[in-house]
Amino acid sequence: MIIDGRKIAQRILESLNPANKLRLAAVLVGQNPELKKFIELKKKAAEGIGIDFQVYEFPEDIANDELEKELNKIAQTETNNGVIIELPLPTHLDTQHLLNLIPEEKDVDVLSQKSQDDFLSGKIKVLPPAVEAVKQIFEEYNIETKGKKAAVFGYGLLVGKPVSHWLTQQRAIVSIITEDTKEPEKISKKADIIISGVGQPNLITKNMVKEGVVVIDFGKDVDFEEVSKQAGLITPPVGGIGPIVVVAVLKNLVELNS
Repeated sequence: MIIDGRKIAQRILESLNPANKLRLAAVLVGQNPELKKFIELKKKAAEGIGIDFQVYEFPEDIANDELEKELNKIAQTETNNGVIIELPLPTHLDTQHLLNLIPEEKDVDVLSQKSQDDFLSGKIKVLPPAVEAVKQIFEEYNIETKGKKAAVFGYGLLVGKPVSHWLTQQRAIVSIITEDTKEPEKISKKADIIISGVGQPNLITKNMVKEGVVVIDFGKDVDFEEVSKQAGLITPPVGGIGPIVVVAVLKNLVELNS
């Protein structure tokens, strides 16, 4: 079965009812077309439920201290109720230091060190958007996690790290697969659940998955045409996990301001 991410996203959007006028501030450094496209999707979804969406654009070569100054201004602007920094940032910038400038009550992406620590210790009001998206899919399709084997490809800040932690909390048996993992197919072939956020096309092929597996692909890593013949449930490359992640950000904004 193919997961209908747009339908799930629409259901979440319809459940959001901001009590106050809210504004989400998005910081974009450089002209990456993929990041611009993602910002446009967030803007459209936000404005669709009456949330203001303000984009702050900066040149690719902005210095770290200059961006720090600008971010402090954005974060401290009272009318900005939530702040996101579109990742990845150019490599000369200190990503984690800049993310740490977002106050926890405005950190809708749960990416400052404080927010991450609070998520890992179970003290935070909202979930990282990738985790919320997985949770929504599991609820929609009644996916049981307790005692199930899960293989998570990648251990990045946005997907692998938070999702693998959450799955462990849900009492799944989690294996993390990185570029250093020898013979990853031996792990993934036994998995009941595969989640991938690497960003490497055709990383996961038909011979790496078992019949009936649940596959959630954040990074367009899966050979969809072949793997979908094996999978019991799978996200498509378009209209899969992406729309749910977008509305999870807005859900966090509403919840942090309620």
